[in-house]
Amino acid sequence: MPPRRRRDRGEPGPPLEEAKALALRVLAFHARSEAQVRARLAREGLGDQADEVVGWLRRFRYVDDVAFARGRALALLARLGPRLVELRLRAAGVDAALARSAVAAAAEERAPERRPDEPAEVALCRAALRARIKGGAAAALDERSRARIARFLLGRGFSGGSVSRVLGLRVDVER
Repeated sequence: MPPRRRRDRGEPGPPLEEAKALALRVLAFHARSEAQVRARLAREGLGDQADEVVGWLRRFRYVDDVAFARGRALALLARLGPRLVELRLRAAGVDAALARSAVAAAAEERAPERRPDEPAEVALCRAALRARIKGGAAAALDERSRARIARFLLGRGFSGGSVSRVLGLRVDVER
């Protein structure tokens, strides 16, 4: 497939200037990881300039994978569990170790009403449970409802151990 270039603004300038302009347009909407910027440049046929453009963006702190991972993890943990958030960060091109540490730090920060003896993931899972059952108590749920909510929480990216602890059941499959 031939590279897509914006020609609606007249003749394109030098490739490096065109790549910088594209990167700034992409970053104007919201923060992106370095890998996402590189992929976008490659998609537009400007992959040869990616190293130089990313270095330029780093100097101005327009691209910062640590800040991106931290902010994205905080935002995603509002509705997803830590495992799914980590997968989303990895899909955005964030390094595995960085994604894991960003999720852990964000979970610590986001854990509402956390008890001293429980992990942040359990507190987040408990908050998701309360939101799902509209403030009702997990103890009042019948077995079928508990199983349905357990599937929901597991699907949201919470570990089987956290779901089990919050719902008071045994979850056989750890995802």
